[in-house]
Amino acid sequence: MTSNSHYEVVVVGSGPVGSLLAAELGRWGVRVAVIEAAPATTLVPKAGTIHARSIQLLTRRGYFSAPNVGFGPQSTVFHYAGQPGLEISVPGGEGPAIVGIGQGQLESSWSALLPHLGVEVVRPATVTGVFDSGDGVEIRYRRAGVEESVSADWVVGADGARSVVRTSAGFPVTEVPPTAAALLGLARLGNPAQVVDGWVRTPRGWTVINRSPVGRSRVITFDMSGPERDHRRPLTPAELQQSVEHIVGHYVPMHGVTHLSRFSDFSRLVDSYRHGRALVIGDAAHVHFPLGGQGLNLGIADAVQLGWRLGLITRLGAPAALLDAFSAERRPAAARVIANVADQADRMRSGPEGDALRAEIIDLFGDPARSRALGNEISAQVDGVPMPIETPAVGSLLTNRQLTTTLGVTTVIELLAQRAEAVLLVAASREDELRAELGPWHDRVDIVPVLYPTLEYDVLLRPDGFIAWSSAELSARLRERLTEVFGAAQELRTSLSAAPVSLPAHRQ
Repeated sequence: MTSNSHYEVVVVGSGPVGSLLAAELGRWGVRVAVIEAAPATTLVPKAGTIHARSIQLLTRRGYFSAPNVGFGPQSTVFHYAGQPGLEISVPGGEGPAIVGIGQGQLESSWSALLPHLGVEVVRPATVTGVFDSGDGVEIRYRRAGVEESVSADWVVGADGARSVVRTSAGFPVTEVPPTAAALLGLARLGNPAQVVDGWVRTPRGWTVINRSPVGRSRVITFDMSGPERDHRRPLTPAELQQSVEHIVGHYVPMHGVTHLSRFSDFSRLVDSYRHGRALVIGDAAHVHFPLGGQGLNLGIADAVQLGWRLGLITRLGAPAALLDAFSAERRPAAARVIANVADQADRMRSGPEGDALRAEIIDLFGDPARSRALGNEISAQVDGVPMPIETPAVGSLLTNRQLTTTLGVTTVIELLAQRAEAVLLVAASREDELRAELGPWHDRVDIVPVLYPTLEYDVLLRPDGFIAWSSAELSARLRERLTEVFGAAQELRTSLSAAPVSLPAHRQ
């Protein structure tokens, strides 16, 4: 990157969400640059739970290995408001319900792809402001004490809770002040057997200690009695130890404490993910209490669902209105997470009211239907419930299954992972009819004739696997849906790569 260079997209922040978006744009052939303040990826003990919907999206984009379609439904037991017993399930052929991968590992994996995808990365460099002229945006940054700038058609802030892109571009936000305080750190426990592993509640608060027999254990304390007086003051090892001992009620020896941080139940949500030529995703768009491991998963979906839309806009001249559709889709998902996290926080409070709310959760876990619905909410499977191909519903996620096409045997996931564009699955007997209907959208939709099993309905899949159109629903014609979802067909501006970049896959 050189000062005064121009890019189609500049991504600010190369954390897991920013690096994933940059990788998605690189696969479309977008001229993209990433600006990151940190000199290197750090293994800060933050999110490490990859939920079902993120797994489903990442397998469809080729970043996780495709699951065996012969495997039946999978489930795992999770927690809600510190109470274990919540069941999270996924349909057959979709892999596990949860994968434990640290966000630093994800960031490293996606960042390693960027040079191979033609994405330029500059770090360490601190963005100082973004300036939207209406026709483009200027991004100013400081590198090695020198002020520099680049221009772009679009800038995306993936630069965290204190996003410079969000504040500089003037995004309106809705905020709720904190009512609780939490501390986090990695520590070597003097006597690991002395502390209880996992979630522990006492009349004074909660601890979550992930014990490690060797090395450092992750230690978190939750004080639900009120917010911090000064949440920005540095956290010390002594304060973390005092908090643990206050909550558990006895001395807990620990040393070698690192990666200290404070957080709270403060929440923020942008009123729109787009403001002019600036967009925000991940923690730059939404902040909430980190209960249930949902924040990173929200960001993963943000990146995947923004990536193909920006690809269509920059590569194929699709209208910018697709970005408003992106915001309309993603903001409600973040609002649901903020709401359920607030509900969990209420159920974690001390006193009779909190006790009564926790008792409701135990009763809920005993009701399979209600427990399944709550598990779907935590794992983000509410937004676009996975549907079988026999009963496709627009807005749902088409579940994985084996397909025999004119080019051989494959699966729904493998079809999507091999390409950047959308897929129109049609019965071979209807190929000519649908190919004519597809017409000028052939540059953004790949038609795949299916031989067996015969499709009862034709299905149009977005690049993320969501059903954009189905012949089972007669309310919208194919061309109307193509225009609505992918933009009016225009002359191809720049050809797409014929073959996708080979991607390293995480084993599930």
